[in-house]
Amino acid sequence: MEYKNKESKVKVLDIEKKIARRTFHFLAIAIMIYEAIFQFVVFGIDFIEMTLLLFLFENMQWEQASEYVYNSGIALSLASIVGVMVVGLILMQTPSFQKKQKITLKTMIIFYILMQGLQLLGNYILIPMNIAAGLMGYGFDEAISLASDSSILLSAFVYSVIVAPIAEEILCRGIIMTYLEKYGKTFAVLITAMLFGLLHQNIVQFPITMMIGVLFGYLAQRYSLASAMILHVLNNLSVEITGMLGEKYDIVWQLDAIFLHFCVLASIVIIWKHRNTISDFLKQKTEDIPVVRYFFTTPLMLIVIAYFLFFTIKSVTPF
Repeated sequence: MEYKNKESKVKVLDIEKKIARRTFHFLAIAIMIYEAIFQFVVFGIDFIEMTLLLFLFENMQWEQASEYVYNSGIALSLASIVGVMVVGLILMQTPSFQKKQKITLKTMIIFYILMQGLQLLGNYILIPMNIAAGLMGYGFDEAISLASDSSILLSAFVYSVIVAPIAEEILCRGIIMTYLEKYGKTFAVLITAMLFGLLHQNIVQFPITMMIGVLFGYLAQRYSLASAMILHVLNNLSVEITGMLGEKYDIVWQLDAIFLHFCVLASIVIIWKHRNTISDFLKQKTEDIPVVRYFFTTPLMLIVIAYFLFFTIKSVTPF
């Protein structure tokens, strides 16, 4: 009898393993298709923009048109929207905007402080990495520029502050995280945060977006997807405003550094005060199968992770 019970448990685990792997395979396929569509749409719209600029403005040089297209946000906006829609269709997942719990202004301020504090912590993590890269003749300058420079054109500003945060939250928290929640809420938040970081394909943004992705995930789960969107919009808006003002007034960078250090100290206090809540969240029950192992041993998912890791590392450029 005992032997039969063990045999039946093994069969159940095998079935659950196959289901889990199939789930992760579908997710990997959806992400690969998203990336392919994103690049295809960006290339196509960039080509159309270049053609129109050169056709409509006879005096415009190729270099001028290229610079305009590079700084435009039109292609990125359209690619984000189309990509998110396709992933939703593939995974058959519709994002829910239902409010689970009312969020107060005080709570949003606390999460904003945590977000800023984590960003500075992410910058500190990058210091030894930057030093190591420098010893090999590489640097983070280009990656830093892409991550923090303010937008030049209005279309890029709209993409950065409105389209990107909303599209990314629908994709990551609204679709992917919800898709993974059947294997545990904590698992879904952490895996989605990792994928969110990798999708940026930027060495400077990777640790920061991964950490704040946990905040966005927690907000979406406990309060609503809209609250995660708002915090994400505020983050990108802060980067844009700081960059714009910093280009004109050097003191802005000093004030920003002071504010970020305050946020780090405040974050330590907040985390200590809410340590039990954080502990309970991390200890949430998951499925009685080793989903983490299944996820990181799914062949297609490993290919996806390797692909985005490659381009994240590639963002480190030689001097």
